Amino acid sequence: MEVPEGEQNESNAEPLKRPDLELLVMGKRVGLSFAEMNELTANELVQFVNIYVKQETGKQKPRRRMATQADIDAFFA
Repeated sequence: MEVPEGEQNESNAEPLKRPDLELLVMGKRVGLSFAEMNELTANELVQFVNIYVKQETGKQKPRRRMATQADIDAFFA
């Protein structure tokens, strides 16, 4: 049985059984309250989550550098 492309869950390619719960979970993971999610349409919520994820994954970690003598002195002071 083939599932239409729009009805698959990306993580394990199974059909979504409760898309309403999937939307609630996505909203809570990005820090929205239920009241805030209630103000958005389903499409707006998905767009919001996509924008949030792109911004979070686009952040670069600070690069490590070798400690200087001044850093060591400040640490032990």
